[in-house]
Amino acid sequence: MAKRKKQTWVITKLLKMLPTALLVMLMCVGICLGALIETGLVSLTGVQQAIGFAPSETPEGADIPDEAKSFSVHVIDVGQGDSILILAGGKSILIDAGEKEYGKKVVSFIKEKGIEKLDYIIATHPHSDHIGGMAEVISSVGAEKIIVPKLPDNMVPTTRVYENFLKSVKSSGGKLTAAKAGMVYNIAEINGLPVKMTVLTPCEGAEYDDLNNYSVAVRVDYNRISWLLAGDLSEEGEKDLIKSGADIDVTAYKVSHHGSSSSSTDKLLERITPRLCVISCGEGNSYGHPHKETMNRLSEYTSSIYRTDIRSTVSVYSDGTKLYVAKSSSQGGE
Repeated sequence: MAKRKKQTWVITKLLKMLPTALLVMLMCVGICLGALIETGLVSLTGVQQAIGFAPSETPEGADIPDEAKSFSVHVIDVGQGDSILILAGGKSILIDAGEKEYGKKVVSFIKEKGIEKLDYIIATHPHSDHIGGMAEVISSVGAEKIIVPKLPDNMVPTTRVYENFLKSVKSSGGKLTAAKAGMVYNIAEINGLPVKMTVLTPCEGAEYDDLNNYSVAVRVDYNRISWLLAGDLSEEGEKDLIKSGADIDVTAYKVSHHGSSSSSTDKLLERITPRLCVISCGEGNSYGHPHKETMNRLSEYTSSIYRTDIRSTVSVYSDGTKLYVAKSSSQGGE
């Protein structure tokens, strides 16, 4: 109490020292600013506060403003795997497709959105929990462009899953495009505002022993909202991403490697400063994902952390300024 009184006395003393004219000017500025805020001409809403949430008990799409329905990111529940569908102004991007047994579910989800053919497919890296369902997707839906990491010969897998993926690409008449860091794709325009996708990794010339670090990472931008989606990128790959100088300060982050402690390092999160995070992992998975250490690191930046093992499919909509999270109609309570 004594300390607070001392602080009040100091503030009073300082105010008395200010010239009367300056005090009057400050009061006028305050009154004018208040009036502008009341009329809506000036907003004090910062980026941190620019995240709006639909009530969690509503089905997907309910209470989402019409202006936010043209851009959405759906982290599909594929158990212990990854599959993300991005819809933007009539264009579509699928990132990964989970294990083989989830292929039909991913195809069904895509078709429910009215998509006959995808515009882009990104197979972040050739592990089965990311490309296992891709053969089903490519044969059933296909895509105009299929983006993959360029791997050194000694890292190219010889698994049946990878062979099936390549066969499906060939059968569909598609061609693989090697991800090139710095490449920008102009995806769509929504109300005159561009939606862009920038490839961030693998960094040129980088070599790793861990296939996860060859993951294709992309940044997707729509006005003030941005997403970082980076497959299973781990610590070594994250270091190279940071060194590259790419802008990775984003609004939302699809947490890499299912929330493993070997990803989402302090140094990376310092650069991302995420306001919203989504983790794709399987309920009761044997890896213990997401790891407690990762959850602790993420919680230093946001309390808005969504998990597919708890919520099932997570759908996030945006009007370019705010994010709205809706609960999938197929999932249980949180």
